[in-house]
Amino acid sequence: MGARGEARLKEIVDAATQVVAERGYYGMTIQEVADRVGITQAGLLKYVRNKNGLLMLVLRRYEDSSEAEDYIQSKLTLTPEQREQSPLLMPEYYRVIADDTMKRPQLTQLYLVLRAEAIDPDHPAHEYYAQRGGRLRAKIGGYPWKLPPEYDTPQKIGLLSMCVGSAMEGLQSRWLGEPDIDFASSWAQYEDILFPLPHWEGYR
Repeated sequence: MGARGEARLKEIVDAATQVVAERGYYGMTIQEVADRVGITQAGLLKYVRNKNGLLMLVLRRYEDSSEAEDYIQSKLTLTPEQREQSPLLMPEYYRVIADDTMKRPQLTQLYLVLRAEAIDPDHPAHEYYAQRGGRLRAKIGGYPWKLPPEYDTPQKIGLLSMCVGSAMEGLQSRWLGEPDIDFASSWAQYEDILFPLPHWEGYR
């Protein structure tokens, strides 16, 4: 696919992201995505085989555009000596996710809408969400975080991340549905509960 085709595919995925965030997978139609891009349904199907294929492209876009993953990779490229000065900190990691949430509310809404829909075992994203949590906990549990000493196994680190991630998703959902919530201020208060001082001094 040439540059022109890549640009068109990006337009299609952008439009599908908007529709799914607004209406969910079940509310999305190929025709509406094509209309938003300004092409025919047949023209769109030259780039994706079907609605399920379009959904997978949308999910891949969500995964590939994570600033939180960039944060982790930036720390992993450091030498152990450099990481002593600039450690991998879980509260900081979730602060990056919080910042990313505010920059890209549409992608956050997309993720949450699909997560709710995909509880249905017949949903095409069911397996993606069913496996995503365990996969992420295993990855996070293996990273060289600087944490309080009680988090001394990958399982404990993964459970900590699941707890914090659940709080993050809950606040994201409330923020998207309750316009009076200040996301940044609320997450700062969550941090004080999840990572209380002085116990987390030097780890935040």
